[in-house]
Amino acid sequence: MENRVVEIEKEINKLITDLLIPIRASKAINKEAFDKLFLLLEEVKTLVSGELTINRRLAGLLFFIYTSVSAEAEHTHYSNPIFIVVAKLEDYLGKILWDSPFGNGI
Repeated sequence: MENRVVEIEKEINKLITDLLIPIRASKAINKEAFDKLFLLLEEVKTLVSGELTINRRLAGLLFFIYTSVSAEAEHTHYSNPIFIVVAKLEDYLGKILWDSPFGNGI
């Protein structure tokens, strides 16, 4: 499991430029890059579910992506697709970083 998490962390790291440059430069979403990210996050969610710890580099990378996208969303209209991406990232982070005692709905 840990080897796959490290591989995923490296794959996500390679996506950073494709994820963040369009948002910062023109408030545009690179749908293909975010679709790849969300597939990887789905896998991470499954891999770390129930684990006591997760890879610190991966957690930091996900935090960086989330805060970067969230910061750009603050400078756009609420109808901009960036808000949808922020919400989806937040949902994944919640599920990756915390196993809710209240079940899968939270």
